[in-house]
Amino acid sequence: MAFRSLSAKAIGCMRLSAFIGKGILTLIFIAARVIVRNSGIDIPLWADILLAVWGVYAVFYCIAAPLIRYHRYRYDIDDERIVVKEGLWFITKEFAPIERVQQIEVSRGPIDRIFGLGKVIATTAGGTVTIRFLEVEEAEKIIESLLGRIRRIVEEQ
Repeated sequence: MAFRSLSAKAIGCMRLSAFIGKGILTLIFIAARVIVRNSGIDIPLWADILLAVWGVYAVFYCIAAPLIRYHRYRYDIDDERIVVKEGLWFITKEFAPIERVQQIEVSRGPIDRIFGLGKVIATTAGGTVTIRFLEVEEAEKIIESLLGRIRRIVEEQ
């Protein structure tokens, strides 16, 4: 297998997603602390330490996790199957036989659009395989290639 890596734009997309996720959670924690403190309840020192530890973790996560995910993310499409290998803490490998693909689509969320990226979603009877963080042109090439392969498989049958 000749796994392909992602565009460098993927790191920015992953970082922004991580920042939004961890940032919202951090704001909720801070708001809860302020509300509890303003209601006259004494907050123990360990709660403030825990909040500080969370803040350090969130910053580290937003910087390091996207780099790790970027270097671990690989995909391959050959004549028989689609393979996606990814993960931060646990590495997973997803396989989808091309002959069983029922639907293929390109999807672009708001963060993807900011970076000019998209994802290819291939649906089979057994589930879906998603190739994320692709440049739009690459995603469209993959769709065309897969459609051509599926047509050939259908014609052979």
